[in-house]
Amino acid sequence: MSNENEERKYTPYTPRFAKSAEELVFYTDTNQSDYPVYLTSNFEVRIKKRPEDVERFATFHVKSIRVVEEYDSDSYRRLAFYLPRGDRAVKLDDYVKAYPQLPLAELFKAIDDVKATLYARTLKVTYEVYKGDYEELVSEAEATVVVVYACPPYSDHAAENQKFAITHATRKRLLSKLPPGLAARLNEVMYVDKAFGRRVGTLPFIKVKFCLPSQELARAFEEIKKYLEHRDEAEVVEEAEGEEQERAPVEIPDLEVKPQELELEPIAPVTIQTAVPTAVVTVPPPAKAELVKVYLLAMKLPSKYLVQQVKVEENVEIRKWEGVAVDVAARLEGIRRACYKMIEKVYAFVEEYGTWIAVTDEAVEEAKKVSEFVKKELSGLPQLKQVKDIDLDAYSVKAIPVYLEPEDAKELLRAAVRHLSEDVEELQAKIKKAEEEQKRSALDRLTKDLTYREALLDAFKRFLERLS
Repeated sequence: MSNENEERKYTPYTPRFAKSAEELVFYTDTNQSDYPVYLTSNFEVRIKKRPEDVERFATFHVKSIRVVEEYDSDSYRRLAFYLPRGDRAVKLDDYVKAYPQLPLAELFKAIDDVKATLYARTLKVTYEVYKGDYEELVSEAEATVVVVYACPPYSDHAAENQKFAITHATRKRLLSKLPPGLAARLNEVMYVDKAFGRRVGTLPFIKVKFCLPSQELARAFEEIKKYLEHRDEAEVVEEAEGEEQERAPVEIPDLEVKPQELELEPIAPVTIQTAVPTAVVTVPPPAKAELVKVYLLAMKLPSKYLVQQVKVEENVEIRKWEGVAVDVAARLEGIRRACYKMIEKVYAFVEEYGTWIAVTDEAVEEAKKVSEFVKKELSGLPQLKQVKDIDLDAYSVKAIPVYLEPEDAKELLRAAVRHLSEDVEELQAKIKKAEEEQKRSALDRLTKDLTYREALLDAFKRFLERLS
């Protein structure tokens, strides 16, 4: 079985941040052990990839992972067949009694209500916690992970897209069976994952991952937080007058990876009153196919320049960050980079138009997610108020629907395809160079980037073909 993606709730372009031991455990890949999980100074989690762009980070080495117990339905062993076996089998009631702090009884009942089959297992994860790159051992500590699987009642012989459609629909039904507060809580730790078997192919399932760090791990994480938040040196940036500044985020259109049918918007009839009261001329609406709906992205993101101090000496502009502003600037840049990674996952930037383009309604939700992420991160940065008082509502991301003539839409899409094709070619060249230089970490990152860029390019091409 290939189960390497089992623990990935997010795509590679979506950054993952851990500000608690529980969140760090959630992002740990429990299908393997003996590998590092790095935590950067802005609390971004990076699996195996040593941070080269930050000076201060910590290392949580996943020393071992052990399946200590499991529950498997007597009538259903399909998924369990592809997962590691535990030391002992337990009853479903044992899980409810063993973890009273978890809403297992309500979750198990909801899974039964949607006719999904239940499987569960408990893992013990052991970490070695270090400051820096294995520089100073802080502690060795454990975490308990309780994983609940819900397998929808689809046929093994169904098409893969049908299996996933049933699984996603079952997930929505499952959450609707729960009280609103509990549903919101579980929505954060519930996602669709998949396993793969030679005879049955891809098996999508719903996964709920409860993470229970030990007190020792929680204490070690707090010590690491203090270590990461400490900065020794101020950053000074000097730029000559007239030098090109960092390009501000632009208002641009969104793009969804999945191609969909064009949504064309009819226009209501226009009634014109003439000089004679009894005469009314009705102008018929243009044909539905005359207008094509796309989205433009209105976006304003924070940057380190928000908290800078600027002085001009002898025609040289000197930008300084001192004291608390040093750490705040680093955090703001981390937020900005994270937003662009999220946006590039489904949107394409069209340079000629100075805009991002999206052609599916899902792009609206993606924009909302980025906007909510910005506000959440800024509100969770108390040091920012010490440097500058800002209006959080000033920073947002929103998809704006616009309606284009078919030829204008085609021109915009062709430009997007052209740029995406250039991106793919550039990534392919970088991958070839990384292979020649045997840079494994860079090769892994570039390969992932290429996979998603190719998918985005294919989505645009197919959308353009449908429009044609």
